[in-house]
Amino acid sequence: MLAPSLLFASLWFYNKFENVNAIDRSLTGLGLIQALGPLMQEKALTGTIKSPPEHLKQQLVDFAGENRVASMLQDLRTLLGDPEVPLALRKAQSLSTSLSQLAMLESCVSYEASRLPGLINDTLPSVVIESSTMVINAKRLSERPKINTWDKMLIPVQGGQFKVAADAAIRQISAYVDALTGEKAEALRLNAERYKKSNYAYQTEGAKLLRSTLKGSKGSDIIAEPVVTVQPDLVRSSFMLWQASVDYLYQDLQKRRAETLFAVSLAGVVGGLVIIAAFAIGVALTRALADRTQKEFENLDFHDPLTGLPNRRALLKAIRTQTTSEQSSQSGLILFDLRHFKKVNDRFGDHNGDSILRDVAAQLMEFAGTDDFIGRTGGTEFLLLRPEIKDHAGFVQLGSQILEGLEKERTVDGHKTSLEVNAGLMISQAGEPVTDQILVDAALALRSAKQKGPGKVDLFTPVMRSHFEKNGETVKQLKKALGKGDIKPWFQPQVDVHTGKVVGAEALVRWIDNDTIRYPGSFLPAASEAGYMEQIDATVRSKTLELAAQMNGGAGQRIHFGLNVSSDLLSSADAVEALYNQVKDMGLEPTVVSVEILEAVMIDENASTPIKENIARLSELGFFVELDDFGTGHSSISSLRDLKIDRVKIDRTFISGVDTDPDLQKFTSALINLAKSLDISVLAEGVETEGELRWLQENGCDVIQGFLVSKAVPEDQLAAMVLKRNFVSQNEEAYVVEQYRNGAQALR
Repeated sequence: MLAPSLLFASLWFYNKFENVNAIDRSLTGLGLIQALGPLMQEKALTGTIKSPPEHLKQQLVDFAGENRVASMLQDLRTLLGDPEVPLALRKAQSLSTSLSQLAMLESCVSYEASRLPGLINDTLPSVVIESSTMVINAKRLSERPKINTWDKMLIPVQGGQFKVAADAAIRQISAYVDALTGEKAEALRLNAERYKKSNYAYQTEGAKLLRSTLKGSKGSDIIAEPVVTVQPDLVRSSFMLWQASVDYLYQDLQKRRAETLFAVSLAGVVGGLVIIAAFAIGVALTRALADRTQKEFENLDFHDPLTGLPNRRALLKAIRTQTTSEQSSQSGLILFDLRHFKKVNDRFGDHNGDSILRDVAAQLMEFAGTDDFIGRTGGTEFLLLRPEIKDHAGFVQLGSQILEGLEKERTVDGHKTSLEVNAGLMISQAGEPVTDQILVDAALALRSAKQKGPGKVDLFTPVMRSHFEKNGETVKQLKKALGKGDIKPWFQPQVDVHTGKVVGAEALVRWIDNDTIRYPGSFLPAASEAGYMEQIDATVRSKTLELAAQMNGGAGQRIHFGLNVSSDLLSSADAVEALYNQVKDMGLEPTVVSVEILEAVMIDENASTPIKENIARLSELGFFVELDDFGTGHSSISSLRDLKIDRVKIDRTFISGVDTDPDLQKFTSALINLAKSLDISVLAEGVETEGELRWLQENGCDVIQGFLVSKAVPEDQLAAMVLKRNFVSQNEEAYVVEQYRNGAQALR
């Protein structure tokens, strides 16, 4: 008995002492980050750093170690010596981020302050970098005798990148800084208000610069001086907010350190008491050992052997034996699931995966209250049951807090990784007895959260249950429809804006239920949940390629057929090759097949390498690569060029009313000019009026798609439209359509 007690006390004391060491390391790292602030501000305002700190290099070596410091020292040299200000600032930003990660800053600060490292390492430096780049470009263009189309695009593109960074800072300040409660919170809020004012002033002058650039034909037309004048104030206010954030973090860490030191002292005292108590109860435990061992064997069926937590059987037993103390009391259940955990096991091995699961169990225990029930109900599912909730909003907030804690970056075998987690919450009705149904309802809330993406939490509502039941009925009908061939592609024509000829068509799925047309929104969510999306995609793809083979079989103008490809296909080299083989087997050339890709996959930092490689492979094989919803995401010029995009589709939000909205015209024309400068064709989606068509004709658009031309139609109606617009006179149309139908029937 003595040995386990000593071990327990030692481990407790050691754990608390290690927490103090971790906070000390975070304070050291924060001190190095703080030293970068004045250097970055001086570089942004003057372009040079006159008095580099002498000991900073050695401090970096001491902190990071010789094996990890090389890239950090290179970043520091670039900051101090490179004359290109934006590049130097980006390297400083990279150095700050590396220091924050080595110091484990986000892990050591309190939950309340956990977003400030992102503000100082990413958001505010990005504002300064993008504003500096914008000012440099404005100065250069204002000195040029003539401005070409590429020059005109330089400021709008850079302005858009600045606005993304600046608006992100405003959102973080509005949603987060105002809620802080620490000693330095008021100073942080005052500096946040100053930043907001300087940001507004800069964006106001930036708008003037943008308008003058789009209208101008020579450098003297560009109104650059105002934005150059206000930028230093934006830089200063950004770094004042940056410094206030650093001060808040420093105060927060000091407070955490004091609390942890107290815990270390307490651990020593408690450890001694545990040892004394061990001697006192040793004899009693010996006598009870036989009975206890028997009970432990009986309880094995109620516990998870990996984490030691109660399992699903134990949860159900706890629910069925639970009693409420008050008529108005409520119980709550939070169900967590670790998404894609198989990837963690594949990357780090099952033994490390098991270690992470045990760590998750320990984290949940830290969040649990005295009466809470913590359990593991499945491979990657954990739960927290609170028998009595006194603060409804606080319990909901607890779900988000636990989720953030579980998703924080952790180190496995020397590598950084993080978990993707979702949570579903269920709170019982006041006074109603708690039954097994609470677990079912929490699972429905978890399902809803998963549909919204990683890191999302959802609270159960009765609508979720009715939606689930409705989807279940839809899935039954959908299975029959797939077997009967009632899932079909319909086609929305795409027309050349100058000739009026049909040059392509986008395949859109429809469910033909007797005489009723069911649109994607009514059945695709249920299909996705049931795992039928792959079968639906295959059906649409096969029927579309059959029609493409029929309509492109003879001589004459080729018709592109657009396929919306899933992320699964873009992630798999085998799927890309299978699509190519399917196209060739149909007697088609890949050039007549448009592969439509959502712009979200073009984000440089987040798009995975396999997806980009497979997009490039599609282009190499000859497919017509099309970027959908252009303008709604963050695709970069380099991505458009490197991935050999053939055409961009401008989203309807930039087309609706463009003929009457001057501000919208500036943005839409900028998108068109950007694509044209890179020799990329442009298609406008959602065209509904003659006025929109005329404006697009006059401003460089190539192809349109929308209700002005036609809604999505069955294949025979598409054929009729192609024949009418492209080949035959009106009085020949009926005869030729009939011949087409007969020929198509014969091919089948």
